[in-house]
Amino acid sequence: LSASALAEPFRVGMECGYAPFNWAQVEQTEGSVPIDGNQGYADGYDVQIAKYVAARLGMNLEIYSIEWDSLLPALESGAIDAIAAGMSPTAERAAQIDFTDTYYESNLVVIIRK
Repeated sequence: LSASALAEPFRVGMECGYAPFNWAQVEQTEGSVPIDGNQGYADGYDVQIAKYVAARLGMNLEIYSIEWDSLLPALESGAIDAIAAGMSPTAERAAQIDFTDTYYESNLVVIIRK
């Protein structure tokens, strides 16, 4: 067996429907990762971050497509090891889970015509 076959899985949950951060696609492309359960392939910024973290940990990345409202319960139950999603760190969430350093910041604005 190869060393990578012996590596533990790093199970990451995301919606797989929030482009450009993460999305699902039918075809495998360079950079995409299979979604657990033969649900196609995931790609996007969050997938690339998850790939980087898994590689640094020496673990095999597994992507799980999970509805937004089920991400925190999946993490808390141990079904997944991490969430990679556009999830802002709020006080309520921080009381339940640990956040990493921010890897993307967005300033939301509303633009109107004068």
